Amino acid sequence: MLWILRFAIGSLFVFMIGAVMIAWACMSTGWETLSRFAGGCVTAGAGLIGSAVLAMLNAVIHQGWRRVSLVLMSASVLLFIALLIFAKFA
Repeated sequence: MLWILRFAIGSLFVFMIGAVMIAWACMSTGWETLSRFAGGCVTAGAGLIGSAVLAMLNAVIHQGWRRVSLVLMSASVLLFIALLIFAKFA
């Protein structure tokens, strides 16, 4: 597997860490909830944007892995939209 694609998948793990931070913030109370929620949103957003950018870069450079890269990019964009909707209603 190509190194750009590995970094893109690694960025999805950064998203998962951010999602856990958001879930932890939703279960806790007090003022630290805001900082945990904001930190989780920033971490998750950075992971998804990084994953989408790396997947696009991989699709442009390596023609044989284009389908895998586009699926990964589509998943990243859909998860980012879901994160924005969740952040709006949370």
